[in-house]
Amino acid sequence: MKKILSLLKACMTSDMNIFKIRQKKDNKNNNIILPLFLSFAFMFAIWSNANIIFEKLAPMHLQVLVISLVVFGTSIMVVVEGVYKTGSLLFNCKDDQLLLSLPIKRSTVLFVRIFKFYLFELIFNALFIIPLIVAYIRWADSLEWTFFLTSFVMILFLPVIPVILSCIIGVITSSISSRFKFKNFTQILVSFVIILAVFVFSMNMDSIFEKIAAHATSINDFIIKLYYPAGIYAKLVTDFNIVDLLVFILINIVLFIITLFILSKFYFKINSRLKNVSTSKSVRIDNLVIKSRPKTISLIKKELNTFFKTPVFIVNAGFSLVLFIIVVIGLCVKYNDAFDLLKSVMPVKILDSYLSIFIFVLISFAAFMTSITNSVISLEGKNINILKSLPINTKTILMSKVYAALLITTIPIIIGDIILFIRFRLSIIEMLLLLAFSILIPLVSHFIGLIMNLKYPKLDFENSSEVVKQSTSSFLSVLIGMLLLLGSVLLISKLIELVNPVTLLLIFLGAYLFIDIILYLYLIKVSAKKFDSLSI
Repeated sequence: MKKILSLLKACMTSDMNIFKIRQKKDNKNNNIILPLFLSFAFMFAIWSNANIIFEKLAPMHLQVLVISLVVFGTSIMVVVEGVYKTGSLLFNCKDDQLLLSLPIKRSTVLFVRIFKFYLFELIFNALFIIPLIVAYIRWADSLEWTFFLTSFVMILFLPVIPVILSCIIGVITSSISSRFKFKNFTQILVSFVIILAVFVFSMNMDSIFEKIAAHATSINDFIIKLYYPAGIYAKLVTDFNIVDLLVFILINIVLFIITLFILSKFYFKINSRLKNVSTSKSVRIDNLVIKSRPKTISLIKKELNTFFKTPVFIVNAGFSLVLFIIVVIGLCVKYNDAFDLLKSVMPVKILDSYLSIFIFVLISFAAFMTSITNSVISLEGKNINILKSLPINTKTILMSKVYAALLITTIPIIIGDIILFIRFRLSIIEMLLLLAFSILIPLVSHFIGLIMNLKYPKLDFENSSEVVKQSTSSFLSVLIGMLLLLGSVLLISKLIELVNPVTLLLIFLGAYLFIDIILYLYLIKVSAKKFDSLSI
């Protein structure tokens, strides 16, 4: 038990530091305030929406429906998020060699990793369940002390079954992908499918809610029968029974132990296969020819390999590009339906008379929501000293990262541009300006991401997910991009009736060209010094 507690403490100390503001002389207040603020803001939003739903269902005495819906929906999200995280939290961990070399049972190592996974999902789950409990207190027909006991137990045990399902799906996916040369392809494909499904679901939320209200009782019965935890929670709230509560606890514990036992039979074999390096070409030593490339080309290739071999990197940075292509195809295939939907969120003037301006906004969205360089320095990890020791100047190293990111983002955007040009037949000058924006705007995003990552590097990460999704640089880069996108839309709304589309695009062209020059000079003059001072 002492070994397990020590391992958990060591793992959680490194993994729970989500927003590390400073690398040296770390200020604990900075690490606590931002996560707490974001958590409370999110919980307040959940509480507000729960109150709205409770208000509509309370006259029908269907408050328990909200509980079963939230528990069921949260469990689905935990499974989705869990499948997304299994690749980095369970497999290919940086501490594999260290842990497996210690005098610790392998089953203990697996338990620590799954339990750490459970703790992450416990926090995620609590962000939804705690606001629900607070909102229910206000709208409940009657309230007993058993409700608080039941809710406390549920907060602890509701993540167990979703975590088990996530682990099983993650292990199956990893097992399949580990048998092929392109080990990450399956994980990337599954992640994109799941995220797209969630996006489509959220886009149809209004119609879904109307159907829920119309068929509340039958939906509640369906959920209770389909998903045991949601059903037992709803039952215990309205009709408490200590035996049912103890049975629920026992079922979760037994399922966790059985899952741990089964996974221990396959986990380490799969993890070992994932670390194998495979090649489709036989290497011949005779007549060996060594090809040399320019330094910049070699560095760009290295950056592209890092991107395409890191599933969490591809999914997190590439989803906006996939969404951009989907929107482009949707506009071309279902023009009227797509524009009716867009008119609900954008000024009608932009869509009806200024199509080139709308495409400009679409390009801006894809570019600013695709921040690749915000983690490229951190992903160097312990190799940062090797990179710095190469006979290559700092400017070349930094710009190669920008060029690689530009290749990843610009190609899909230009493909989308060409599809839109063919469909809507814009003027030559408009097409040339939009093609220029397809390079200049992503360049702004990549400069900002690299500058932020150099200012807030995280070289001592345990897994790539921690850097790509949970670092200060990634958060600030996306936030700045969203602000620039919002500022562009607001400026367009002010100028759209004063100047013609080409003039408006020329104004933005000059603005983004100026921003690119300023960011470039700041990168090579100021941020380059930060790169030179990095060490681990």
